[in-house]
Amino acid sequence: MTPVDYDRDLYRTYRTGRALAPDTGGLWMDAIAAYLGRRSARAILDLGAGTGRFSGILADAFGARVVGVEPSAKMREEAERHGAHRDVAYVGGAADAIPAADGEFDFAFLSMVIHHVGDLGACARELRRVLEPGGLVFIRNTFAGRLDRVRYFEFFPEARAADEARLPTVESVRSAFAAHGFELVALDTLEQEIDASLTAHYDRIKQRALSTFALITDAEFQAGLARMRHAADQETIPTPVLEAIDLLVLRRPSAASLLQPKLQ
Repeated sequence: MTPVDYDRDLYRTYRTGRALAPDTGGLWMDAIAAYLGRRSARAILDLGAGTGRFSGILADAFGARVVGVEPSAKMREEAERHGAHRDVAYVGGAADAIPAADGEFDFAFLSMVIHHVGDLGACARELRRVLEPGGLVFIRNTFAGRLDRVRYFEFFPEARAADEARLPTVESVRSAFAAHGFELVALDTLEQEIDASLTAHYDRIKQRALSTFALITDAEFQAGLARMRHAADQETIPTPVLEAIDLLVLRRPSAASLLQPKLQ
């Protein structure tokens, strides 16, 4: 896995380059609520919170205290500057070292972060520790082998190859979490609008805010932009750019299962 240094450049463009379309937050909150069976929570972990684009939305949707854990100091600064919320605290930490008490959170939300986790087993172990018994993990991500409905890959084949190589598969994530007692609840795919037109999508992509684009050369990126600009110029009627993103839902062992004797 090639690490991406958000403190070097990406923090400058991430907030605007990854801004959510107006209805996107509600789409994902409704998906989460369907598994919770309630619209409120005590405390939520936003692991890999970035600039906080989901943290405030989570706090408002579920009436909860949200802890946004983010290893990048510059990304946390952006979150505090542009995503401050009375019920959200942004703290340093990592997937294998979450600064929280045992059983502190009702559920954890990981948006576009699982591919940055170097040790999935260590992440699963930490999430098991900080979640309450029966707590859920919601992993919003794209996965290797499931990238056909990501529009910009049409113009950036090198970026698709990079993501196929670095993204985990659904099965590898499920297996890593299963080793720490998590059970698979569901794998959903949600279709969300990214931009109102291909031209708007081009304006977003040219900011190079996606970590994937840090893994291809400048020449490959510029060539892809040229292909995308040409296609956008041919679009006579603006058509929304849609993207399919997976939601992998896993459950921490319940209190009852924790009491069961382990096999020696």
